[in-house]
Amino acid sequence: MKNKILLSLVAAIILLGGGYGLYTWLGSMQKDPPKRVAPPQKMAVKIQNAKPSTIEAEIVTFGRVESEQPVDIVAEVSGKIRESVHLQVGQSVRKGQVLFTLGKENFELGLQAQKSNFMREIAMILPDMKIDYSNRYQDWSSYFASLEVEKPLPKLPSYQSEKEKTFLATKGILTSYYNIKAQEATLDKYIVTAPFSGSISEVYLQNGSVAPPNGKVLRLVQNSQLELKVPVDTKDVHWLKVGTEVEVATEDDSQKWIGKIARIGDIVNPATQSLDVYVKIQNGKNPIYAGMYLRAKMEGGTIKDAIEVPRRAVFNDNEIYTVKNDSVLHLQTVQIKKSNKETLIISGINEGEKVVTEPLINAYDEMIVKVLKEGQTNKEDIKTEKIISAK
Repeated sequence: MKNKILLSLVAAIILLGGGYGLYTWLGSMQKDPPKRVAPPQKMAVKIQNAKPSTIEAEIVTFGRVESEQPVDIVAEVSGKIRESVHLQVGQSVRKGQVLFTLGKENFELGLQAQKSNFMREIAMILPDMKIDYSNRYQDWSSYFASLEVEKPLPKLPSYQSEKEKTFLATKGILTSYYNIKAQEATLDKYIVTAPFSGSISEVYLQNGSVAPPNGKVLRLVQNSQLELKVPVDTKDVHWLKVGTEVEVATEDDSQKWIGKIARIGDIVNPATQSLDVYVKIQNGKNPIYAGMYLRAKMEGGTIKDAIEVPRRAVFNDNEIYTVKNDSVLHLQTVQIKKSNKETLIISGINEGEKVVTEPLINAYDEMIVKVLKEGQTNKEDIKTEKIISAK
């Protein structure tokens, strides 16, 4: 019985081992299907055919309209402000119109007291004038009669000899006279008038407040004399000249004016590395106001044998890629003649060369690439290559 069981086990092991061996042998005879290797993809690039020509340099920049003559109106003397026109932003005024007055009562009374004392001094010298300068007595007597404390001092009679001059000086007549004339000049400063016709752009002190000496009260701008202040890169300033005509317009070109470069600043803004250029605008059929944000288009010089490319086509300051033989990248150095907002004007490119117009990642000199057809995108090119590979 035991021998039968043992023989059965051995037979089962032999059958299993033989079956596994047969399976392995048959499997080793089967060949693997061929693997399909996709062809390496070429980097697709966009190009433009170079056609060097003479390019007119043009500078386009934006700025705000300012008054050519903004003036801060100050109170040269101290006093309470009493407005003659409404001291409000936007208020229009005429040349010579009284803007405001300053409280002058105390000063005026003091001036009248000085005049009264001066009248006393003249009266005291009349007896001596009658005796020692009889030929001058009538002139000085008439001058005394013309004096009034509420009116400006009339001009002194001119002295006719050194002796008379010395006499008047020792009596203090000349000193008193010129002190009063100086105070009369100060009195005029209590009335402040507009130096030109314009509008109030800023108000620093309100009606009823007390102005300190030389305190700013308001700012006046002349609306008939306006100019556009625009920043220009220091690299482009050499193209510009005073007197050059400028096309001024709103951003949407709905309104246009003609202007001329009035002056070019010589102080560089450290933040923007630009110089301020001031354009005097000629009034046209469209009104123009201080504070408007406008575009200025200025003509520069001419650049010969140059092409215009997108800014992104240039890297490392002055390098670009061109495509040789329709498939090989070539690293090339160029000269940048002018920078625009979105393009660069460069030279050093020959007629017919294919200039790459977009930035390339991990590209290198002599790299094999595929040139995209006009209007074709990278995605379209990759999709086409995948279809070809699948076939």
